[in-house]
Amino acid sequence: MKKFQKLYDEIQQGERADIVSRLLHSVATALGSFRHRLPAAEPTVEEFMENLEPGHFESMEHFLTEHAARPAVWTEVPAEMVSPAIVTAADHAVLRHFSCLGATFHFDGDIDWHRGLNGDASWPRLHWSEVPFGRISQLGDIKPCWELNRHQFFVPLALAWRLTGDEKYVEAFTGFLNSWCDQNVPETGINYISGYEIGLRCVSWIFADRLLRGAKGYDDDTRSRLHRNLFAQARHMAEYITYKGRTGYNNLLISESAVLAYIALSCPEWEESEKWLERALGVLWPAFDDQIYPDGMHFECSFGYQLQVTECLVLLLAELRRQRRPIPAKIYTMVEKMVTVLRVARQPDGELPNINDTDGGCVVPLPLPTTGRLEGLLATMAALYDRPDFKSSTKGEFPLYAHLLLGEKGAENFRLVASYREDFPRMTHLLHSHIAMVRRDKDFLLFKNNPDPFPRSGHNHADLLSCLLFLDGRPVLCDSGTYRFADAKGYRNVLRGTSAHNTLTVDKQGQAVPKRHFDWAGPTSAGETYGQSSENAILFDGRHESYHALSVTHRRVLVWLRREEALLVIDQLDGNDTHIIDQFWHFAPGARAADSGKNSFSLTTQDDQPLAEIMFFRNDERDALEVIAASDINKNCYRSRKYGEIEPATALVHRWTATLEPGKASHRATLISKRPLAAAFTDVRHAEFRFNEWNIDLNQTPAALTRVEETGE
Repeated sequence: MKKFQKLYDEIQQGERADIVSRLLHSVATALGSFRHRLPAAEPTVEEFMENLEPGHFESMEHFLTEHAARPAVWTEVPAEMVSPAIVTAADHAVLRHFSCLGATFHFDGDIDWHRGLNGDASWPRLHWSEVPFGRISQLGDIKPCWELNRHQFFVPLALAWRLTGDEKYVEAFTGFLNSWCDQNVPETGINYISGYEIGLRCVSWIFADRLLRGAKGYDDDTRSRLHRNLFAQARHMAEYITYKGRTGYNNLLISESAVLAYIALSCPEWEESEKWLERALGVLWPAFDDQIYPDGMHFECSFGYQLQVTECLVLLLAELRRQRRPIPAKIYTMVEKMVTVLRVARQPDGELPNINDTDGGCVVPLPLPTTGRLEGLLATMAALYDRPDFKSSTKGEFPLYAHLLLGEKGAENFRLVASYREDFPRMTHLLHSHIAMVRRDKDFLLFKNNPDPFPRSGHNHADLLSCLLFLDGRPVLCDSGTYRFADAKGYRNVLRGTSAHNTLTVDKQGQAVPKRHFDWAGPTSAGETYGQSSENAILFDGRHESYHALSVTHRRVLVWLRREEALLVIDQLDGNDTHIIDQFWHFAPGARAADSGKNSFSLTTQDDQPLAEIMFFRNDERDALEVIAASDINKNCYRSRKYGEIEPATALVHRWTATLEPGKASHRATLISKRPLAAAFTDVRHAEFRFNEWNIDLNQTPAALTRVEETGE
């Protein structure tokens, strides 16, 4: 028995993330399906008191007094940290005016917390397990309603009160809280479907509860109701959290378990808190082996979801550190890697690459753009890990984001971290996630060939060998983005398809066929991706076999030429038979492409400023080059920079007919440069080419790149 207890303890702490742990969690999940339903009623004061530490609290008033006396991580919130944007967000909330993922909700009276996206209809208030939210298309995308119910405007209301002392913000908060509890009986409706959504709502409540201490309008009845419903939601999360590893849940597995652990740590008065903490960590620690690559990238290879998952983890780690709880060394190291990935992936505009799905959701409940969230996260990590490079990406400031997580002690630690000039590696190659990046001053290149490790991964796009490009800090080649997870016009599946990305299709077919909103008829199949760097050039070489049914293999070689400040792209197609190839180059919204003759195009910004030059090599007279604009026919030309928003853009399509046979591949080369270049691209022999003074040999793997003078020619 002692040996089994030791094994179980190791599993709970993440030291045994093997088949034994997965088996135990699978058994626990299976047994959970036979449990009785949780109480579908708001806990009364008496019921809540029964779930507190036995014999410790005499009454609800005693609990509220003791809980309020627990020290927050900070002693005060400096007024200069509360930006005008926070007060503006609070004022909008007072007026019941909310913007949620591209949707606007404006309520004249009481808020309908179940409002559908389309029209005035509401989501049904059935038991959460019986709500067919995926099949009620007339109500539209469920995400905006869930975003409203995260209650992340509670914290701006509390901060605005602390800054101004105006009780209207407290009155709005108490009104919203009581209204929500009236309409959301535990276990009922769409707001009890997702444990992650529940968790983010609870985080907002916990932060607001701490910030509103001392507010006259925050009376004991409202505080009691907050804690009773907080307990009901945490109980739901603990009951239904599941360990599914490679079979689903995507980014929610790690995020939900991390947030549940944070809630349990924040509410130690509950009798079940330690048990829930063990359950959450028992899911969380093994999940790292399943879902986080050794290079620090989350398996979905979405930088948006990487940010969300990392924020959940840092929220938890900061609280574990504050309470001096143990953290497995491998977890502590891996979170550091995850933040490093986010830092080096920042584009020149401060945003993260928009690859694969992302919904823009945040964890720390502040109205911040992605740039602000990144700086807050990096400041927090600089203080926790003593990382000068993290500090260098924060403008040297310790923002409100970090202050709410670490307080004054964190600010002092941040001040003691050495200050360096911000610098980035010239080349970053994430070997396991097959993402490669180049950064030089304000130029930025990303090459994506990530495999689909989980069959039919819902948040993956069919965009192998696609690339993104910034020149002089301005976007040239862009990704499609997400738009919405459900939309009546069909943008969802088009924007995650191959033709919406900077890669190519064969015989009008994409690398995988979308089904419904998250499924795929077949997974993409990526091969190896290689990278090598020299003083004057960086080369990436990748391939995929997603067109194996057509007997075609696509290989792409990217060469970043430092002196020329240009990107050379060579596409190679191997296989059999004759095929029609469509190569897509998608430009940023507002950019315009004009034919400048001789298979060249000039790309300009919306205000006619030169942006880039594009040249095509090895074309024959049958090749077609066409600029297409977004329309109902060309939905693949729409771009979505933020969830819920969509805008038209243009693309350049290069079409040719490739006759393939063993030993005879089809090659096309594209040069994208800042300015017109004198360029010559010639064949040396089969699959070996010369571009100006460079030799590029595709007969090797990876391709060999040498200067002519180095070869002695």
